[in-house]
Amino acid sequence: MSQLLRSAPSVMDPENNSPLGGRSDHSSFFPSRRSPPNLEALVESLSRSYTSQIDTALSNHEYNFVLTDPRLHDNPIVFASEGFLRMSGYERHQVIGWNCRFLQGPDTDRGTVAEIRDAIREERACQVRILNYSREGTPFWNLFHLAPVFASDGRVVHYVGVQTPIANELASVGTESCTVEGKLFGEEADEEDEAEPATIDEVVKQKAALAVQRVTGELTQSSRVAGGLVQDRCLTFSDCAANGVVSSSLMLSLTRIQQSLVLADISLPDTPIVHASDVFCELTGYSREEVVGRNCRFLQGPDTDPGAVREIREAIEAEKPCTVRILNYRKDNTPFWNHLHVAPVRGANGKVAYYVGVQLDVNTAEIPMRGDSLVAHAKQLSAVGVVRVAVRSLQGSGLRRTPSQS
Repeated sequence: MSQLLRSAPSVMDPENNSPLGGRSDHSSFFPSRRSPPNLEALVESLSRSYTSQIDTALSNHEYNFVLTDPRLHDNPIVFASEGFLRMSGYERHQVIGWNCRFLQGPDTDRGTVAEIRDAIREERACQVRILNYSREGTPFWNLFHLAPVFASDGRVVHYVGVQTPIANELASVGTESCTVEGKLFGEEADEEDEAEPATIDEVVKQKAALAVQRVTGELTQSSRVAGGLVQDRCLTFSDCAANGVVSSSLMLSLTRIQQSLVLADISLPDTPIVHASDVFCELTGYSREEVVGRNCRFLQGPDTDPGAVREIREAIEAEKPCTVRILNYRKDNTPFWNHLHVAPVRGANGKVAYYVGVQLDVNTAEIPMRGDSLVAHAKQLSAVGVVRVAVRSLQGSGLRRTPSQS
């Protein structure tokens, strides 16, 4: 974890929307960020899952690799190896807290990016060759191998991404070789290139796969997660759903919503919370670990109106949305008025899969909502819409999207 403590995340350069320290030719491809990454959350990403020796253990590997956390906003990098930093030309503080898309550039194939996105959505490994860019804007071909690391309950804890730079002998990542035109490098393909399509040597592919295996092995050996970590999911997707596990795809959608919200699983006994946003934790004073697995009633207190509680319960029983103003209590027992919107979220099969609750801290119970509060309530409804779209795009119990057919 010392790697994170040595590298406070950089602020944004508003002129080029890239990390401070130099402008690259592909700066427009850097993701925008409303606020600096949360250093405490990045440190906790490793400390809650691994022993204190994980930083040293990972630093002993010469591979170019990163770890990302799908439970944090935008699936950011939480560890970057020295090899990755040398390969990309970035400093650690310019990498930690960022999504890996900053390596993309103007000629990066969007279809390949979609392949990686689908692998994350379906929580599986993938290996692709992709055109990336260094900090200076220099393009280089990269054999990218992605693999999830699972907890014993089936949830994804981290993704391991290993990058292997490859020379101009390019090919598809599959078993069949294909011609790669020189125009990908801004050049015209010559006759020799057209006559003999280049291939990535199997040794390079195997080396990348071995690197992933060794890094994930290091993670599993250093695990402090109850039940341990595994490289292959031990449970089926349906089993994961029964345990209230939220998929990476849905988690990524949820972490993009910068509002106070919780997601509760109707299929589990007592409809427990399976996800709580950072803003919810800030509002209530509870950590995510103290929230997940509990019914939302823990926010109630001695002066909470039973009528408001009954209204919420009846709406849930009728599978209808409702909005109430209810007195809730923070972890330190201080009360606050919560303009709460609760709504059912249906899966692709039309059945209610979750309930989402979006909280809005208001001053009193009686004062009508002002203009700014009405805008905030509109954002509540928008957040519910985002969750609904994300859940409907998944198959079964909200654990994966229907894979695209070749």
